[in-house]
Amino acid sequence: MFPSPTTGWISGLRTAHPAPAARVVVFPHAGGDAQRYLTPLSRLPGDVDLLGITLPGRAERAAEPPAESVADVVRGVRGTLRRLPTVPTVFYGHSMGALLAVAVADAPGAAPHPGAVVVSCGLPGERAYPHPERLHTADGLDEIFALHGLPAGALDDPSLDPRARALAHDLALTRRALRAVRDVCLGVPLTALAGTDDPLVPGDTLSGWAAFTRAAHRGRLVDGGHFFPFSPTGADVLLEELTAALRAVGHDAGVRAGVTAPRTAARG
Repeated sequence: MFPSPTTGWISGLRTAHPAPAARVVVFPHAGGDAQRYLTPLSRLPGDVDLLGITLPGRAERAAEPPAESVADVVRGVRGTLRRLPTVPTVFYGHSMGALLAVAVADAPGAAPHPGAVVVSCGLPGERAYPHPERLHTADGLDEIFALHGLPAGALDDPSLDPRARALAHDLALTRRALRAVRDVCLGVPLTALAGTDDPLVPGDTLSGWAAFTRAAHRGRLVDGGHFFPFSPTGADVLLEELTAALRAVGHDAGVRAGVTAPRTAARG
């Protein structure tokens, strides 16, 4: 039996299967906790190991300083994955997590790589940013903070509560990740989802994800906003796409495990 890790970069989101047939690794949104994703993903088959990324500075890693670079995240996550048993793996990333998922998937080396990647509500690199020439300036960072309800200079604001401070650090990391993934081109299938009413990542940026893989690409617009995966119908769509990705990497337990069909259609 190989239990899921419970500390460090990766933690188990549910009790580990004694002999998992596949694995989904969840990269959460800025300021978010991977445990939140257990609800929309709870209907994945029981033989799928469901793991979540925990960045330093939150949850059981609250005492650690925040990650300063995408390279730090890539090294930490890949180092942990290397210690796990090898099974067919899908990466799933939402918003900031979409960028980190493709960065980890793209990193060279002998560590396990995913067989497929699914992303939702993620901006496909800095070229998709509305004002890329401002993105890496102080004003550009303040614009990002403002979009998320944070004050200008949030990184140096002592009045912020821990949750807002974690969000500010994650948004700074997101800005770095937009540049870090600029030249990513994966060799595995990539599915990208976007909300029809997302004020942060407009649906018309969805096509930009096609450039991130040499393999099969699928783009799908889903009714809802930036957090559509946490609505009942959005969770259905996410479950459908992750099940398809798992099937693509060799997992075939979806039907016998009782995965339900989506309750609503999505545009795609």
